[in-house]
Amino acid sequence: MDREFQATVQHLIENQQPFTLKFYVINEDIESKVATAIQTIFHFYNRQEYSDVIYTCVKELMINATKANLKRVLFEMNHLDITNENHYLEGMLAFRNLLAERSYQTFLPHLKEKNYWVTIRFTHSPDGVKVEVINNASMASIENKRLREKLKKAMQYESLAEFYLEQGDEMEGAGMGIALIVMLLKGLGLDPALFRIGTTLDDQTFARIEVPFSLQYRHARE
Repeated sequence: MDREFQATVQHLIENQQPFTLKFYVINEDIESKVATAIQTIFHFYNRQEYSDVIYTCVKELMINATKANLKRVLFEMNHLDITNENHYLEGMLAFRNLLAERSYQTFLPHLKEKNYWVTIRFTHSPDGVKVEVINNASMASIENKRLREKLKKAMQYESLAEFYLEQGDEMEGAGMGIALIVMLLKGLGLDPALFRIGTTLDDQTFARIEVPFSLQYRHARE
Protein backbone atom coordinates (compact mmCIF):
# COMPACT_ATOMS: atom_id res chain seq x y z
CA MET A 1 0.00 0.00 0.00
CA ASP A 2 1.23 3.48 -0.92
CA ARG A 3 1.30 5.13 2.51
CA GLU A 4 1.89 8.61 1.10
CA PHE A 5 -1.12 8.26 -1.19
CA GLN A 6 -3.26 6.91 1.65
CA ALA A 7 -2.23 9.84 3.88
CA THR A 8 -3.21 12.29 1.12
CA VAL A 9 -6.59 10.60 0.68
CA GLN A 10 -7.12 10.56 4.44
CA HIS A 11 -6.44 14.31 4.61
CA LEU A 12 -8.92 15.03 1.80
CA ILE A 13 -11.58 12.88 3.43
CA GLU A 14 -11.14 14.49 6.84
CA ASN A 15 -11.67 17.86 5.17
CA GLN A 16 -14.66 16.53 3.18
CA GLN A 17 -13.00 17.42 -0.09
CA PRO A 18 -13.80 15.56 -3.31
CA PHE A 19 -10.86 14.17 -5.26
CA THR A 20 -10.13 12.49 -8.58
CA LEU A 21 -7.74 9.94 -10.07
CA LYS A 22 -6.86 10.07 -13.77
CA PHE A 23 -5.32 7.35 -15.95
CA TYR A 24 -5.08 6.08 -19.53
CA VAL A 25 -4.89 2.33 -18.99
CA ILE A 26 -5.56 0.12 -15.99
CA ASN A 27 -2.52 -1.29 -14.22
CA GLU A 28 -1.68 -2.60 -10.75
CA ASP A 29 -0.77 0.85 -9.44
CA ILE A 30 -4.12 2.33 -10.49
CA GLU A 31 -6.04 -0.63 -9.10
CA SER A 32 -4.16 -0.33 -5.80
CA LYS A 33 -4.83 3.42 -5.54
CA VAL A 34 -8.55 3.00 -6.26
CA ALA A 35 -8.83 0.17 -3.72
CA THR A 36 -7.00 2.30 -1.12
CA ALA A 37 -9.23 5.32 -1.79
CA ILE A 38 -12.43 3.28 -1.46
CA GLN A 39 -11.27 1.45 1.68
CA THR A 40 -10.13 4.70 3.31
CA ILE A 41 -13.40 6.50 2.56
CA PHE A 42 -15.68 3.78 3.88
CA HIS A 43 -13.46 3.13 6.89
CA PHE A 44 -13.51 6.83 7.79
CA TYR A 45 -17.31 6.85 7.79
CA ASN A 46 -17.41 3.49 9.61
CA ARG A 47 -19.10 1.75 6.69
CA GLN A 48 -16.47 -0.88 5.98
CA GLU A 49 -19.11 -3.38 4.86
CA TYR A 50 -19.41 -1.52 1.54
CA SER A 51 -15.71 -1.41 0.62
CA ASP A 52 -15.15 -4.69 -1.19
CA VAL A 53 -18.37 -4.69 -3.19
CA ILE A 54 -18.08 -1.04 -4.25
CA TYR A 55 -14.49 -1.64 -5.31
CA THR A 56 -15.60 -4.61 -7.43
CA CYS A 57 -18.26 -2.43 -9.08
CA VAL A 58 -15.88 0.47 -9.68
CA LYS A 59 -13.22 -1.80 -11.13
CA GLU A 60 -15.76 -3.15 -13.61
CA LEU A 61 -16.63 0.43 -14.61
CA MET A 62 -12.92 1.26 -14.98
CA ILE A 63 -12.53 -1.68 -17.36
CA ASN A 64 -15.59 -0.61 -19.35
CA ALA A 65 -14.37 2.98 -19.62
CA THR A 66 -10.89 1.89 -20.71
CA LYS A 67 -12.37 -0.45 -23.32
CA ALA A 68 -14.59 2.36 -24.64
CA ASN A 69 -11.54 4.54 -25.18
CA LEU A 70 -9.58 1.68 -26.75
CA LYS A 71 -12.51 1.05 -29.07
CA ARG A 72 -12.34 4.66 -30.29
CA VAL A 73 -8.61 4.35 -30.97
CA LEU A 74 -9.13 1.16 -32.95
CA PHE A 75 -11.99 2.62 -34.99
CA GLU A 76 -9.97 5.73 -35.78
CA MET A 77 -6.87 3.73 -36.72
CA ASN A 78 -8.96 1.63 -39.13
CA HIS A 79 -10.97 4.59 -40.50
CA LEU A 80 -14.27 3.10 -39.32
CA ASP A 81 -17.34 5.24 -38.60
CA ILE A 82 -18.71 4.16 -35.22
CA THR A 83 -22.10 5.68 -36.05
CA ASN A 84 -22.44 3.35 -39.06
CA GLU A 85 -23.93 0.03 -37.96
CA ASN A 86 -22.01 -2.07 -40.51
CA HIS A 87 -18.76 -0.34 -39.55
CA TYR A 88 -19.67 -0.80 -35.88
CA LEU A 89 -20.13 -4.57 -36.22
CA GLU A 90 -16.91 -4.89 -38.24
CA GLY A 91 -15.00 -2.79 -35.72
CA MET A 92 -16.34 -4.70 -32.72
CA LEU A 93 -15.21 -8.05 -34.14
CA ALA A 94 -11.74 -6.63 -34.78
CA PHE A 95 -11.72 -5.01 -31.34
CA ARG A 96 -12.48 -8.24 -29.50
CA ASN A 97 -9.86 -10.16 -31.47
CA LEU A 98 -7.24 -7.48 -30.82
CA LEU A 99 -7.90 -7.39 -27.06
CA ALA A 100 -7.51 -11.16 -26.95
CA GLU A 101 -4.02 -10.83 -28.44
CA ARG A 102 -2.69 -7.71 -26.69
CA SER A 103 -2.84 -6.21 -23.24
CA TYR A 104 -4.23 -2.76 -22.48
CA GLN A 105 -0.74 -1.52 -21.75
CA THR A 106 0.34 -1.89 -25.40
CA PHE A 107 -2.25 0.75 -26.36
CA LEU A 108 -0.93 3.36 -23.92
CA PRO A 109 0.99 5.43 -26.54
CA HIS A 110 -2.09 5.60 -28.77
CA LEU A 111 -4.40 6.60 -25.92
CA LYS A 112 -1.99 9.32 -24.77
CA GLU A 113 -1.47 10.59 -28.30
CA LYS A 114 -5.21 10.95 -28.86
CA ASN A 115 -5.77 12.03 -25.22
CA TYR A 116 -8.37 9.42 -24.34
CA TRP A 117 -8.40 9.31 -20.54
CA VAL A 118 -10.46 7.95 -17.64
CA THR A 119 -11.07 9.75 -14.35
CA ILE A 120 -12.60 8.50 -11.12
CA ARG A 121 -14.21 11.20 -8.99
CA PHE A 122 -14.93 10.57 -5.32
CA THR A 123 -17.45 12.82 -3.54
CA HIS A 124 -18.22 12.07 0.10
CA SER A 125 -19.81 13.32 3.30
CA PRO A 126 -21.30 11.81 6.47
CA ASP A 127 -24.54 11.48 4.48
CA GLY A 128 -23.12 9.31 1.69
CA VAL A 129 -20.57 8.59 -1.02
CA LYS A 130 -20.71 9.12 -4.77
CA VAL A 131 -18.20 7.53 -7.16
CA GLU A 132 -18.17 8.54 -10.82
CA VAL A 133 -16.11 6.92 -13.56
CA ILE A 134 -15.81 9.25 -16.56
CA ASN A 135 -14.16 8.74 -19.93
CA ASN A 136 -13.95 11.24 -22.75
CA ALA A 137 -15.07 8.98 -25.58
CA SER A 138 -18.71 9.82 -26.25
CA MET A 139 -21.18 6.96 -26.72
CA ALA A 140 -22.46 6.31 -30.20
CA SER A 141 -26.25 6.06 -30.44
CA ILE A 142 -26.07 2.31 -31.11
CA GLU A 143 -23.97 1.84 -27.95
CA ASN A 144 -26.27 4.03 -25.86
CA LYS A 145 -29.33 2.09 -27.00
CA ARG A 146 -27.80 -1.32 -26.29
CA LEU A 147 -26.42 -0.19 -22.95
CA ARG A 148 -29.77 1.11 -21.74
CA GLU A 149 -31.50 -2.06 -22.85
CA LYS A 150 -29.00 -4.15 -20.85
CA LEU A 151 -29.33 -1.95 -17.78
CA LYS A 152 -33.13 -2.03 -17.92
CA LYS A 153 -33.16 -5.82 -18.29
CA ALA A 154 -30.57 -6.32 -15.53
CA MET A 155 -32.88 -4.50 -13.11
CA GLN A 156 -35.46 -7.25 -13.61
CA TYR A 157 -33.24 -10.13 -12.46
CA GLU A 158 -32.11 -11.37 -9.08
CA SER A 159 -29.60 -13.93 -10.37
CA LEU A 160 -26.57 -13.25 -12.57
CA ALA A 161 -26.80 -16.78 -13.99
CA GLU A 162 -30.45 -16.24 -14.94
CA PHE A 163 -29.55 -12.96 -16.65
CA TYR A 164 -26.75 -14.61 -18.62
CA LEU A 165 -28.90 -17.51 -19.81
CA GLU A 166 -31.74 -15.28 -20.98
CA GLN A 167 -29.90 -12.16 -22.17
CA GLY A 168 -26.60 -13.40 -23.63
CA ASP A 169 -25.28 -11.17 -26.41
CA GLU A 170 -21.96 -12.19 -27.94
CA MET A 171 -21.28 -8.84 -29.60
CA GLU A 172 -21.52 -6.81 -26.40
CA GLY A 173 -20.01 -9.35 -24.03
CA ALA A 174 -23.44 -10.27 -22.65
CA GLY A 175 -23.67 -7.09 -20.60
CA MET A 176 -22.45 -9.19 -17.71
CA GLY A 177 -20.51 -6.35 -16.11
CA ILE A 178 -23.62 -4.19 -15.86
CA ALA A 179 -25.69 -7.08 -14.54
CA LEU A 180 -22.96 -7.90 -12.00
CA ILE A 181 -23.03 -4.36 -10.63
CA VAL A 182 -26.82 -4.36 -10.35
CA MET A 183 -26.79 -7.72 -8.52
CA LEU A 184 -24.01 -6.65 -6.15
CA LEU A 185 -25.80 -3.41 -5.24
CA LYS A 186 -29.01 -5.34 -4.60
CA GLY A 187 -27.02 -7.70 -2.39
CA LEU A 188 -25.91 -4.73 -0.26
CA GLY A 189 -29.51 -3.64 0.10
CA LEU A 190 -28.92 -0.59 -2.13
CA ASP A 191 -31.43 0.60 -4.68
CA PRO A 192 -29.94 -0.33 -8.11
CA ALA A 193 -31.45 2.91 -9.43
CA LEU A 194 -28.48 4.54 -7.65
CA PHE A 195 -26.36 3.12 -10.47
CA ARG A 196 -26.54 5.38 -13.51
CA ILE A 197 -24.80 5.54 -16.89
CA GLY A 198 -25.11 8.51 -19.21
CA THR A 199 -23.53 11.37 -21.09
CA THR A 200 -22.38 14.70 -19.66
CA LEU A 201 -23.18 18.07 -21.21
CA ASP A 202 -19.74 18.11 -22.85
CA ASP A 203 -20.36 14.67 -24.43
CA GLN A 204 -18.25 12.60 -22.06
CA THR A 205 -19.49 9.23 -20.79
CA PHE A 206 -20.09 8.69 -17.08
CA ALA A 207 -21.07 5.84 -14.81
CA ARG A 208 -22.13 6.75 -11.28
CA ILE A 209 -22.70 4.75 -8.10
CA GLU A 210 -24.18 6.39 -5.01
CA VAL A 211 -24.17 4.96 -1.50
CA PRO A 212 -26.43 6.92 0.89
CA PHE A 213 -25.67 6.76 4.61
CA SER A 214 -28.63 8.85 5.78
CA LEU A 215 -32.00 10.19 4.66
CA GLN A 216 -30.35 13.59 4.25
CA TYR A 217 -28.25 12.37 1.33
CA ARG A 218 -29.06 14.30 -1.86
CA HIS A 219 -29.02 12.16 -4.98
CA ALA A 220 -27.14 13.44 -8.02
CA ARG A 221 -30.29 13.46 -10.12
CA GLU A 222 -31.87 15.90 -7.63
